[in-house]
Amino acid sequence: MGFAIICDARAGESLGIHTLALVDRSKSRRLWWTSDDWSIAINYRKREAAEFAAARLKKNRACVVPFEQAMRTLQAQAKAIREAEDDDWGHPLDSGYGGHGQY
Repeated sequence: MGFAIICDARAGESLGIHTLALVDRSKSRRLWWTSDDWSIAINYRKREAAEFAAARLKKNRACVVPFEQAMRTLQAQAKAIREAEDDDWGHPLDSGYGGHGQY
């Protein structure tokens, strides 16, 4: 059993993004936080180590949760993001002029 650091997302609510998890930089050098890929989230072995790292993060209510909880949250968000991407009405910028997929 491990632990992860999650925080509130500042943007992306229209896509179903509410929570972010801290990324293991040895797995991905281009991201710091992930909203949908639990496989690159940091999995701390000790709660104390996760709490020490979370204490250094001052914004967006960073907190330590069991890794399984973070994994379930990110999996649910990934599903919500995929569903939002399939919905033309939810993304007027992606769907073109008028929000109907017409240019």
